[in-house]
Amino acid sequence: MRVRVRKPFTAYWNYAITEFKEGAELEGEQARHFADNAPEGSVEILEADPEPAPAPKPSEPVQPEGDEPPVDGTIDDLMAWVDGDPDRAGRALEAEQAKDKPRSTVVKRLTALADSEE
Repeated sequence: MRVRVRKPFTAYWNYAITEFKEGAELEGEQARHFADNAPEGSVEILEADPEPAPAPKPSEPVQPEGDEPPVDGTIDDLMAWVDGDPDRAGRALEAEQAKDKPRSTVVKRLTALADSEE
């Protein structure tokens, strides 16, 4: 960002009281600060900051295909594979519990889904 001082003013900047004279051009953080905080009409914006790029949308888990539960993937991937199906939840629960370190959160969720079959 760049601004030009149109009316002289005094401000606290960088640990000092500084006088900004008419015609002075300010850039970067200093320009942003005074564009937002200088007395009204004291600065004119010569060059605005570019608009930030929109944040990427969070990706949705892709439901894996196939007959084997993806127990080595993320919890979201595994739950997408189960898709609320009690039979798949039971198969995924067995596969998760067969791991050296089953994830307790996954075991609880899959147990609840598998038990809903009964």
